[in-house]
Amino acid sequence: MELPLTPDTLSKEKTETVAAGMGITLPYPEQWDFLQSLHTMDLQAAPGSGKTSLIGLKLALLAQGWTSTTHGVCVLSHTNTAKDEIKYRITATTAGRRLLGYPHFIGTIQSFTHTFLAAPAIRGQGGRIVVVDDAAYAAAAHRTLMKGWDYPNLRTTLKAPEGRGASPGRCPLRL
Repeated sequence: MELPLTPDTLSKEKTETVAAGMGITLPYPEQWDFLQSLHTMDLQAAPGSGKTSLIGLKLALLAQGWTSTTHGVCVLSHTNTAKDEIKYRITATTAGRRLLGYPHFIGTIQSFTHTFLAAPAIRGQGGRIVVVDDAAYAAAAHRTLMKGWDYPNLRTTLKAPEGRGASPGRCPLRL
């Protein structure tokens, strides 16, 4: 399938302009190979070497040149930390923010599976989805900890600030 992009989406000039706006330097030919490729690539490098920055830059470029309203970009990560970092980076550009909504998806493999496979399958069979990370769960978790039982992950989750796990009336289960 041909991607719905304007012809100059990944041009050197656009790439340099967007990279400069995001504070990214591109001294290595391997970086350019990744940024200008429209094929699947395996991006491997040491921690802290700029992989997430490159992914954010490429997504910002794709967002600028994306012409379809019905086809989207799907970015899957293994961790919420990586997903959050990618979302943070693409919001540095106005065009990049468009990737945060339909028809695009940026999230973890688990959230993709839940959203597009598991939940529709359960609903399709007439099942009901029960959310266990609500205020009732938080109250039960607090009662458990009050009994003196030590669950470090539970304690950390309950103490997490908004946006990093817990929020008013919602306490995610991460055991």
